Amino acid sequence: MSQWLARAVNLAAIRDTEELADKYAVEVCEELGLRAVCVLAPSSDGRTLITRYKGRQLEWAVDDFTNPFAHVLQSPEPVLFDEQKRLYWLEDEGFRTFVTDSSPQESIFIQPLPPKEHSVQLMVVLMGNAEQLKPLAESEHWHEFNRFFVLQWQIASGIAQQLNKETVLTESIARIRQEEHTRELAVRLKSQLIGSSDVMHQVREQVITAAQSGLTVLIQGETGTGKELVAQAVHKMSSRSHKPFVAINCAAIPENLLESELFGYERGAFSGADKAKKGLLAEADGGTLFLDEIGDMPVMLQAKLLRMLENRTYRPVGAKEEISLDFRLVAATHVHLREQVEKNQFRSDLYYRLNQYPLDLPSLAERKEDLSELALHFISSYNKSRGTEVTGIRYAALKFLREYDFPGNVRELRNVIEFACAQTASGDEIDATSFGKRTFQKKSQDANTVSSKEENEHPFSQIDNLRQELLNYEAAIIKSRLKQYDGNKTKVAESLNLPKRTLAHKCRKLEIL
Repeated sequence: MSQWLARAVNLAAIRDTEELADKYAVEVCEELGLRAVCVLAPSSDGRTLITRYKGRQLEWAVDDFTNPFAHVLQSPEPVLFDEQKRLYWLEDEGFRTFVTDSSPQESIFIQPLPPKEHSVQLMVVLMGNAEQLKPLAESEHWHEFNRFFVLQWQIASGIAQQLNKETVLTESIARIRQEEHTRELAVRLKSQLIGSSDVMHQVREQVITAAQSGLTVLIQGETGTGKELVAQAVHKMSSRSHKPFVAINCAAIPENLLESELFGYERGAFSGADKAKKGLLAEADGGTLFLDEIGDMPVMLQAKLLRMLENRTYRPVGAKEEISLDFRLVAATHVHLREQVEKNQFRSDLYYRLNQYPLDLPSLAERKEDLSELALHFISSYNKSRGTEVTGIRYAALKFLREYDFPGNVRELRNVIEFACAQTASGDEIDATSFGKRTFQKKSQDANTVSSKEENEHPFSQIDNLRQELLNYEAAIIKSRLKQYDGNKTKVAESLNLPKRTLAHKCRKLEIL
């Protein structure tokens, strides 16, 4: 008993189940002179018994009676398998693993734990000489040692469960905080990237994801879609927001000056270089470098930019030593870089290096439902900068704008709204006449043509019930909008400048499903 007691003491300080099982196996093997000992523990759902043996994880279903362990669970009594009895279970792959290295004289002893109890919590498999294993079934010292082991296992399991709960709680709190942070970023971003359309909602989500990813971002979109605004948002939402945001327009700087502007130069590097100049790359160290219209970058400079992105080092013009730096690159272009690559006008390797996180911006024509929100935003900005009080924009003026394609996108819309504000007295709303005759001349002609066509197509002289005709016309408008927005009544109400409840009432009244 003293030997078993001493070995039990060796288990007392262990609080990890895996370490405890390994130590238990070592103590039993040494005490009994066995070849191997394994502890089988139930899975979290109690459906399988699991152990590790020779680097492999072995599992047995507790209700699969093709393995011996399910039978021992049913008893639950210890079982000794000699050479003859072992043959019966060799079809079970896991059991066959136990006997691979055994001699013909070796036996296998399976002991359910705690011993002599109906509720089985663990199971141990002992492999060794039969003479050493046979007395165990009646050994009270063996049983006491195992009862102590089970108590230690329960303590270690309880600690593990508590740690697991704490880990899950910590992860849940972290996830909730991250979700709250993301929502806060989305709210902040909505005041910078205006629009409630689905496509703008997706753009804002992508901006937040791109900002937090740390990857190089390639923004592509038509002229005037707000690529620099999105680049600034990526910077502000990133961990580099407290560092510089340096923007350079690759199309605006002459080719012979672009390299020196980007990389800087040493004194005497070329004629006129009377003193060294720090390049934009150095200014962006730690922050974000925004290369606008990168599709217009000369091919020779593209190679140097690629090398710098790969090595994170560069050499100023005329310098002998390279400089290391850390920055986040955001690039933008209005051209399709993929097509430029196919035409050999843009390096393919640089394109793939830039295209780590592609972000495509929609044209204004693709999100006309944001037009009203954008117009009000630009009116507010104009009022703040000019000290005026243009109170808003009339529906007829908005309708006029919606009929236009806006090839210049949001930038063109801003110019149009600012022009209209200048034409509108303080205290008044922008109306259709505020845009002047030249701004939408072509569209105005188209609108007049449509208006004349509509008059010819509607036999107004045949109307004998004006009230019913108006109701029919109203129903036709609502049905058309419902079809346009796939039945989304919130968007329909917004597009018709109606409260949602008013729209619902009209749908019931006009029997519109």
